Amino acid sequence: MSKTQSHIVPLRILFIEDVENDALLLADHLQSEGLVFDWQRIDTEHDIIAKLQESWDIIFSDFSMPHLSGARALEIVRQHDLDIPFIFISGAIGEDIAVEAMKCGAQDYIMKENLSRLLPAVDRELREAQQRRERRQAEQILRKLSLVVKQATDSVIITNSKGYIEYVNPAFEKLTGYTTDEIKGNTPATLSSGKHDIAFYQQLWQTIIHGEIFKGTLVNRRKNGELFYEEQVITPLKDTQGCTTHFVSTGRDITARVHAEEAHARLVSILEATPDLVAIFELDGCLRYLNGAGRQLLGLDAEEDVNVRCIQDFFLEGTAQQQISQALTAVHQYGVWNGESVLRVSKNIGLPVSQVILAHRNTEGSIEYLSTIMRDISERKHFEAELQHQTTHDRLTNLPNRFFLIDRFTSALEYARRHGVYVAVLFLDLDNFKRVNDSLGHAAGDVLLQRVAQRLKGCLRSNDTVARHGGDEFTIVASDLEDSENVLAVLHKLHTAFERPVIVSSQEIYITFSIGIAIYPHDGDQIEDLLHHADVAMYQAKSSGPNQYRFYASDMNARGHELLALEADLRRALEHEEFLLHYQPQMDLRTNRITGVEGLIRWQHPVRGLLSPADFVPLLENSGMIIPVGEWVLRQACKEHRIWREAGFDDVRVSINVSAAQFNDAHLLAKVRRTLQDEQMPQQAFELEITENILMQDPVNAVETLRAIHALGVRIAIDDFGTGYSSLAYLKRFPLDVLKIDQTFVSDLANSPGDVAIVEASISLAHKFGLEVIAEGVETAKQFEFMRTHNCDVVQGYYLSQPLPRVELIKLLQKNNNISRKHA
Repeated sequence: MSKTQSHIVPLRILFIEDVENDALLLADHLQSEGLVFDWQRIDTEHDIIAKLQESWDIIFSDFSMPHLSGARALEIVRQHDLDIPFIFISGAIGEDIAVEAMKCGAQDYIMKENLSRLLPAVDRELREAQQRRERRQAEQILRKLSLVVKQATDSVIITNSKGYIEYVNPAFEKLTGYTTDEIKGNTPATLSSGKHDIAFYQQLWQTIIHGEIFKGTLVNRRKNGELFYEEQVITPLKDTQGCTTHFVSTGRDITARVHAEEAHARLVSILEATPDLVAIFELDGCLRYLNGAGRQLLGLDAEEDVNVRCIQDFFLEGTAQQQISQALTAVHQYGVWNGESVLRVSKNIGLPVSQVILAHRNTEGSIEYLSTIMRDISERKHFEAELQHQTTHDRLTNLPNRFFLIDRFTSALEYARRHGVYVAVLFLDLDNFKRVNDSLGHAAGDVLLQRVAQRLKGCLRSNDTVARHGGDEFTIVASDLEDSENVLAVLHKLHTAFERPVIVSSQEIYITFSIGIAIYPHDGDQIEDLLHHADVAMYQAKSSGPNQYRFYASDMNARGHELLALEADLRRALEHEEFLLHYQPQMDLRTNRITGVEGLIRWQHPVRGLLSPADFVPLLENSGMIIPVGEWVLRQACKEHRIWREAGFDDVRVSINVSAAQFNDAHLLAKVRRTLQDEQMPQQAFELEITENILMQDPVNAVETLRAIHALGVRIAIDDFGTGYSSLAYLKRFPLDVLKIDQTFVSDLANSPGDVAIVEASISLAHKFGLEVIAEGVETAKQFEFMRTHNCDVVQGYYLSQPLPRVELIKLLQKNNNISRKHA
């Protein structure tokens, strides 16, 4: 860097030179002098025009070149930029030519044989170029300022230091009625209206003669005698010694605004006195005004700026906001809307209001702004709700009565018809309730019914309905069941809820029910039919003794007892070591070697034999046993991996599936870490498979969990890809290693062009994201070859092998190794 180059940004130098060696020598000279720069060489007119579109600090040019003269190069540069320094560096330029070049706009000329003047010339011309630009910018600004003052809509007065007017702009003449000739030489006192006292003007004068800026509103008088309000700013102008030479006054006519504000103040005083909420807002909902009653109702401070709020913000999310949006649409169309809504007041509490919205139009008929008035109707609504509640609920238990049950039942059936789901109705009759009444009295019986009602409500979902049918009978409507067998989960909840006794008058009372069950659509599609059939089933249960349940359809009774028995066996299976793992091999298509296996749980039932996951995993999930059983799978897979490592197969990964409940287990990370340490699992030998639907439930927390697990060295695979709602673009946020293409896209490759496109795209995009691709469910040679030719990394499926016990797996690994050695 040269001594004069104080900045660290490299200069940009353009060489117009036909001899590259001359340009290199010139660059070497400048670098040896310490100059820091970037440079480019050109030698044609076309290149000059193109390169001038870029920014350059200085241009060096040869004068005599075969394809271009230095004079023409200078002409092109000056047409583009008058200020950029241009220096001729030539070995064949005469003094006369050099002088002529300087007249045409070149800053200097340097002889190639003597470059000692070059660096000082560069420093000098860079400084002078900057000064030229600054002068030109100052002149342009001055011209603009002159036009601004002349064309300004605000009046401008310039006086000398004594206050005598030297200049006024056209806006002043228009505002006051005085011409320049009439006012020049006078003082601004000519405009005095008599509305301000002497002290006001003395304070104004003292402010500006002390070098401070005066800002204020003056009431002045036009030439024709009319008063006008002017918002005025008077600024002292000072010379280089700090002495005031002139005063500049800018004024804005605010007469119309003052009159409008006076009228507005009168209106505001009326609006502030009303107890109703009054608001004025723009067409887009942004508030202009909110009265005091509205601020108090919404919990806003008197000083809070409501202009940053929108009318939609004051309504509860959901139905209320949808309603206000519809109301605003109606107002735009018809000019008015009235109705009821729910206002969101302080602490997000809903307040029912009666509301009117009006559109206010301008003279052209366009809507200029909107207003609304809201009145608190919470007392009326509370009274109406009390009446409605008394009409629809049982007074003793506060549960819905039969009429409300029918209403909820109707809604549940309509939803089920639209979405193809099931609805179950359960009739519950308390066993031996008469004995409680006889022994403890009717008051105790009433308390018992109330506590039973509370416990029933506590064990059901929010979208289920429990009602008191009458006496000691209750009715439950369990809606939105994906499978008719899901009603067994309801029975299980009821059984669990009443394992503990109900305490009445210091007495422990164990509650059991006789339960009848009817299911839509199996047992009818009309409410009365389903209620009747559940009643019939309840009497069948009662005739069989206490604590019994019966389905209206007899085959459901057998299936229900079978599943409940299976669930009971399942709770003992882990303790009795009845679970085991089978492993399905995964072959690397690049090496034809088995490089991984997926661990799949099986249940060796003592009576039913070997059961597949489809027969018991849903029961594990519904009962909550999936957490301890999942931990057993984790540990067992790692234990058996140690066994085949000891057998010499230490390069085979093992993967296991993680359910939604396991993934949401707060202790999952600790369990994985502890297991890997206990079993001394090698890095990257263990893989967890997570379905994409699990990740999409809570992506933010999922990312944190996966990163923590991934940090342990565990590989992460996304399973069942393509069956949910995510995309690879979204999944790139997660620390994934493997993408598994779901077998639903593999099974029909021969007949489905859509599946072919999905698989091809999944493989291509996954590889771009650096993911390994595993195709599941490969069952035919054509599917196998398709995956190989489309660069799929790994396949698994029955074409290779069904899931195998550990012993059979080791035999297959040995066989695969022997084949691989023969082909090596």
